[in-house]
Amino acid sequence: MKPIVSIVRYKDVTSVANAIQLCDGFKTLKASHKVLLKPNICTAGAGFIPPYGNVTTTKVVEGTIRALKDFGVSDITIGEGTVTDELGTNTMKGYKWIQLDRLAKRYGLKLRDFNAGPHRKVRIEKVLMNIAEAALDTDFFINLPVLKTHCDARVSLANKNLKGCLSVMSKRYFHMHGPAGVVNYHISRLMEAVPQHLVIIDGIYAMERGPDASIGTAHPWGILVASTDSLAADAVGALLLGAEPTEVEYLKLYAERHGRMDVMEDRESIEIRGERIEDHAKYLPWESTPLMDMKTSGHKGIEVHWISNSVCTGCYANSQVPGLFMAALSRNQDFNDLLLVVGRNWKEERNSAQTLLYGNCAVHGNKHLDKAAKFEGCPPKFWDSCFMLTGKIPSLSAKLAFYVRMVMYFARASMGIGVLPLPRFKIYKNNPDYKIEHFRA
Repeated sequence: MKPIVSIVRYKDVTSVANAIQLCDGFKTLKASHKVLLKPNICTAGAGFIPPYGNVTTTKVVEGTIRALKDFGVSDITIGEGTVTDELGTNTMKGYKWIQLDRLAKRYGLKLRDFNAGPHRKVRIEKVLMNIAEAALDTDFFINLPVLKTHCDARVSLANKNLKGCLSVMSKRYFHMHGPAGVVNYHISRLMEAVPQHLVIIDGIYAMERGPDASIGTAHPWGILVASTDSLAADAVGALLLGAEPTEVEYLKLYAERHGRMDVMEDRESIEIRGERIEDHAKYLPWESTPLMDMKTSGHKGIEVHWISNSVCTGCYANSQVPGLFMAALSRNQDFNDLLLVVGRNWKEERNSAQTLLYGNCAVHGNKHLDKAAKFEGCPPKFWDSCFMLTGKIPSLSAKLAFYVRMVMYFARASMGIGVLPLPRFKIYKNNPDYKIEHFRA
């Protein structure tokens, strides 16, 4: 029997129930079941980045809750484990950012922080994972990812969204043990560890150059994709983003092991209900360049060397977000050929005081560079990274101007006024195609 995938246009919260019904999403659900909703809340935003295409919309979460309540389900939990950093990003603040705390209070739900545990050790083949017990012990797991491209994995949909179920150390482990790209193999094993009963891909917005707003830009898409088959759902999601499913390595690895390459290679092997793929598919760019926003702000003389799928989330965020602040709050600085080497597997040849080995993996992997600066940590602290980068500005007056603008910006952000004044974010300003109401309860 073919897997069923529904595609519906999003009109309001009732569209979620329509997508579920169209794919027979509740066919194995019982009113007595414990249900877990796993949205994608990769960050708490901290007031400086927009939520569009970045995190699951509050409206899709609420639409799912309403459908469950109408079915008679009373035991509902929302679970996630965000990236953590010194800007205040953590799971509970992530819930608050898009007002899921209000939904929990209104509908009598539980909120769980998967980073806090408890976790259970699960080994599949040689892959050892610490997975949140709440994700494993539920009766009915509903995955609520965003329609995203990904700079390493090509797309980030339902199955990559499972990484939020891991402990912080397991998230790092996924990038750290094995050759470059081993994260794809690890995700393919995670797919076998966490049962998914229903997937609803939130395509109200889609992200190019994802996985998040620190490097990507969101586009209004206005659709939902639903299925009880996560592989088929992700295959359709990939097609909607202009990718062939076989380009997504972790999906391909899983499909090959389970004899399901037909779903990856043949559209006719999936029963599509509702809207047609070809009426909504559009190629979105997915590759990105480190610190690309700094170049668009006129900065020069700075470069990053890495093999991106060997960089864990911690080093990725804490090396790139300071550059985001620099791009937003300063212009046209020359960093005098500063080279950042980040993550595992990159063997650098330039032995210079202007070569900076960022993070323990880069330091340990380039011990032959005796002149290079070493910036240790797993990951290095965010604010230390920010001050390090700022310290490379050659002009004292430019340094002072940057710090003044940063203080002024954080004062405004603390009052909820605006997002980071980055040129790329202008698309969201006063644009009726982007509705902040989608992230309000």
